[in-house]
Amino acid sequence: MTNTTAVIKGFLTATIVAAAALAAPAAATAAPAASVAAGNCPVQTAEMTWGVKESFRSYISGSIANGEWTVSEDMRYETPNFIWNQASGSVSETLDEGRIAFTGAVHFTGHDGAMQLDIANPAIEFAGEDTAYLMLTMGATDTANAGGAASASEVRAAKIDLAGAVSAQDGDLKIVSAPARLTAEGAEAFNGEYGSYVSGDELDPVNVTATVDCLLAASSVEALAEPAPAEVAAPQQAAAPSVPWVPIVIAGVAVLVIGVTVGMLIAGRGKKQPTAEPGTDDASSTEV
Repeated sequence: MTNTTAVIKGFLTATIVAAAALAAPAAATAAPAASVAAGNCPVQTAEMTWGVKESFRSYISGSIANGEWTVSEDMRYETPNFIWNQASGSVSETLDEGRIAFTGAVHFTGHDGAMQLDIANPAIEFAGEDTAYLMLTMGATDTANAGGAASASEVRAAKIDLAGAVSAQDGDLKIVSAPARLTAEGAEAFNGEYGSYVSGDELDPVNVTATVDCLLAASSVEALAEPAPAEVAAPQQAAAPSVPWVPIVIAGVAVLVIGVTVGMLIAGRGKKQPTAEPGTDDASSTEV
């Protein structure tokens, strides 16, 4: 009996060990898939269009500042937007981190050169769900020295609200008219002797198109608008027609009255009038 029990225990132990050995390769095979899903997406091409701030452009080109702006050769201006298309960087598949950086500079001048502002090398820095920041290399000088150059440094100039502004299809990414508001750091960079901007001031919306070398996670972007399938109304039983009881009752009463009247007429015609006997005066005659 003891030998039989030992044999059974040995068989069970061998079976468990064999099952574990067979399961190990499957687990090892599944691991690389998770690492692939967490990979970065290199940016292949990208373009950003942004007008900075319409009121600021109007101020620069108006009669008060009587200024102008110029752009570097690696970008262009098409009213009302500045356009950057030299880009690099990478983003995560869920768009909660990463950076798309552009090259190109805009130089604003006004007040006969007393005011100068440089905005260069913008970048979109993704920072969590539905949030990004507009990074700008900015420098300004409001000194009377017309030949003074603006000292520039990169600042987190504006917060971009991506909610409802992002869409993706395969490796194509679009940010359409995303609202952008100045941060405290951005407001300070814009301000100078002639500035009056504060944190929270709205800038022109940001637009970006890009192609990346991966498939973005569906949960990280809003699906492209597709017509919703038409709802098919469930067949409903036809409502039972309502019975016009009032006309029926009136008609029935009318038929009854007509029937009674006709019956009375027929009964009246069936009665015979009494015939007067010969030699007698009519009961209705009067004496003379």
